[in-house]
Amino acid sequence: MSHVLLIDDDDDVIQLNRMTLEAKGHQVSAAHSAQEGWELLGSANPEVVILDVMMEEFNAGFTLAQDISIKYPRVPMIMLTGVREHMSAAWKFSPEQDGEWIPVQRFMEKPVEPKELARAVEEVTAAR
Repeated sequence: MSHVLLIDDDDDVIQLNRMTLEAKGHQVSAAHSAQEGWELLGSANPEVVILDVMMEEFNAGFTLAQDISIKYPRVPMIMLTGVREHMSAAWKFSPEQDGEWIPVQRFMEKPVEPKELARAVEEVTAAR
């Protein structure tokens, strides 16, 4: 199974996702801010990153995803967020169209069903 790095400022989200992923056999590390996640990336050496958008700043997750894609281009990312409620309902994420400014493999709206998250982790790690 994979080593997953969860980055979210909501401890309840981290704990729920940690339990879900560990039950599927994944190793999980966690960070509670974009800054903490960035600092943990090098030592944790994750095979996939799951991150929130709105943390210490409204767009902290977007900025972090861009930084990760530059320094760790082989690490797939899944973005979990409620940011769509702040955007037009017509906006839909597409890796082909939006991948340059949101370089993630999956964009999932919170709350995410545990089975869907586990499946997304397996799909993005298999596609590496």
